[in-house]
Amino acid sequence: MDKEWVIVKPILDKDLWNPSSKLNEAEKKDLKVKFNEEAKHWTGAIPTGNGRLGGMAWGGVLSETLNLNEDTLWTGVPGNYTNPDAPNALYVVRKLVDDGKYADATKDAVKLSADPSDVCFFTITT
Repeated sequence: MDKEWVIVKPILDKDLWNPSSKLNEAEKKDLKVKFNEEAKHWTGAIPTGNGRLGGMAWGGVLSETLNLNEDTLWTGVPGNYTNPDAPNALYVVRKLVDDGKYADATKDAVKLSADPSDVCFFTITT
């Protein structure tokens, strides 16, 4: 497997999105997303979704990859798999990360979901 570093550039003020609702009629245009080059890695993909169905589109014009995820792909059936104690678990995980205890944070991150044995994961890639 070919390993390569991926550099994530910081967001500059000029790159921040201005909501079109703040523009007057003369300034309003159709919203477009443009890229200067193809996304070579998943981290450069454009995310899209609604919380139940999600996708990452990356690659280029000649070769595009779509990674899709849908909530029933995790479980096989629709359901509410939210852990009501997730906010407390998230607090603990963040604290462990802040303290540099990454292995412990990874172990505790399991508590962010409901019973992990109820959830299995499959991906669809086209």
